[in-house]
Amino acid sequence: MPKDMAAYAERLVRGIRSNLAIIDHKLATIIIDYDYNRIAAVDRNVLRVAAYELLEIPEIPPAVTINEAIEIAKRYSTAESGRFVNGILGRLLQDSPKANWDPATAPFEANEVLERDEEPEVVEEVVAETSDEGKLASKFGTWKVRKEHGS
Repeated sequence: MPKDMAAYAERLVRGIRSNLAIIDHKLATIIIDYDYNRIAAVDRNVLRVAAYELLEIPEIPPAVTINEAIEIAKRYSTAESGRFVNGILGRLLQDSPKANWDPATAPFEANEVLERDEEPEVVEEVVAETSDEGKLASKFGTWKVRKEHGS
């Protein structure tokens, strides 16, 4: 991972960890008639990262934060997760410092174009259902495997 990406990841982890109670409280007050702690772990953590970016990192446009969160939720959680994350973050944005975000007043970093050398290679590993790894994976009953379109 490039140094700037590693530094940003560390900034996120440290920031979320030190503000976890505040972030969770803000998210829980938005989610009505549902226990915040019962939200799928992937969705809850996607919401935490996006909430931290919306509340504490002024150089990232709110649309970028929300769109990335939606895409991650759709890819790694349920089919409905994208809409759920979008709704929660939309409501959080209304009461965030970025509610009236103006790119002209954003810190300089928001106007820079980040370039990556190359996308990292994604390696998929297939294991037999009857193997030890396959048996271990099957214990995570709440996870569902979806077929990608075209495969």
